[in-house]
Amino acid sequence: MRWIENWLSGRQQRVILNGQYSDWKWVLSGVPQGSVLGPLLFVLYINNIDEHIASKILKFADDTKIYLIVQFPNDIETLQSEIGKLVQWSKD
Repeated sequence: MRWIENWLSGRQQRVILNGQYSDWKWVLSGVPQGSVLGPLLFVLYINNIDEHIASKILKFADDTKIYLIVQFPNDIETLQSEIGKLVQWSKD
């Protein structure tokens, strides 16, 4: 765990566009792009995102979609409640 923590913390990045370099900025979140470990860590991180969700969820790479066929007015409330659960999951 300490190896992963050290790998993810204390990183800086900058942007190069048309030969111009930006200043270095500290990276506060995410994993290095192009890494082999990055996708694995992401999958582990979101593994329980749908634990208390009754609606359908599609997960692909770094994209998550929740959906429900709305046939009745209370379906709207159900979907909104599910979205609220995802918001709470992201806060937790």
